[in-house]
Amino acid sequence: MDRRIERTRHNLQEALLSLIREMPFEAIEIQTITDRANTARVTFYRHYATKTELLLDCLAAIYDQIMGVMTPYELHLVLDLNQPPPCLPLFEFLDHDRELYRRLATGSAGAMVQQRVREYIVEENLNMFGRSARYADLPIGLMANHIASCVIGNVVWWLTDGSTYSAAYISRMTHAMAMTGALTMVGRQDDIVMPRDGVLTL
Repeated sequence: MDRRIERTRHNLQEALLSLIREMPFEAIEIQTITDRANTARVTFYRHYATKTELLLDCLAAIYDQIMGVMTPYELHLVLDLNQPPPCLPLFEFLDHDRELYRRLATGSAGAMVQQRVREYIVEENLNMFGRSARYADLPIGLMANHIASCVIGNVVWWLTDGSTYSAAYISRMTHAMAMTGALTMVGRQDDIVMPRDGVLTL
């Protein structure tokens, strides 16, 4: 992509995201976006047909950033609740700009990122459990979906409920809830290594 085109799109994306921090997406007009980006309205239409198209570009960029901080799971570490939870990087990423992600999470377009992150979590868990012969007889698709649902549900709750829990704590609790629920329902709860002190502390 031509650097000028890339720079213009980046400026428009940053302008839209800064406005979303201040008002609902539905209330934002294209003229307001171009004013914030310090560019002409005609320039906007050279790159995007609608503000929704611009938002989808923003969400795709955010998804790429999230994927940049996530790492593949190792089963023996995931089952050990004394280890850093695999969802910690996700919560830490969102914590850096909670107001923006709170507004995106409650908007209809935010469902796109939620769904893509869900698909990533499901795929990672399918691969992780699928590599172990011990879980070959289990409904790992159902388990993976439960884990993803727990993570996405707690992310949205944490962002929108005004929770003061730290990213470190909410990720530990989310991971413990997800894994104990998934393993308990298939009778493999003993595979989980519980915290050494027996509790998940703040």
